[in-house]
Amino acid sequence: MTERGSVTLWTLGLTVMVLFLGGVSLDLWRAFEVRQDLAAMADSAANAGASHIDEAVYRDSGVVVLDAGAARRAVNDSLDSQQDRNRIITRTTPDVDGAGVSVTLEGEIEFTLLRVFLLGQGSIRVSATGSAEALPAP
Repeated sequence: MTERGSVTLWTLGLTVMVLFLGGVSLDLWRAFEVRQDLAAMADSAANAGASHIDEAVYRDSGVVVLDAGAARRAVNDSLDSQQDRNRIITRTTPDVDGAGVSVTLEGEIEFTLLRVFLLGQGSIRVSATGSAEALPAP
């Protein structure tokens, strides 16, 4: 025969476990969402940078090379004009190498329901990298 109140303790334990799993699910989903937004912004910025080729070099030699200064400005302008730019915690200087541009962004997600279990502290850092390369017209 079970002790009186054991069902109450079992139910309370199950409720805490479900709350913890809900917190993991919610915060993990938010991390995926922010990472997806960062990836879209990084890809968009890299495409903007890759569209700035050095026209003089291309006309003289037919080789596609980016104008590094213009490409970096285009990347920064693209990131500054993004609607979700407040999600970006850190952005590296755009890496312009020949005909390619690479952009790396970082974001941070503060825990919500998991904060209860972590005594009000904790966050997740996510990052995304976008790359694009300028190609000559066929």
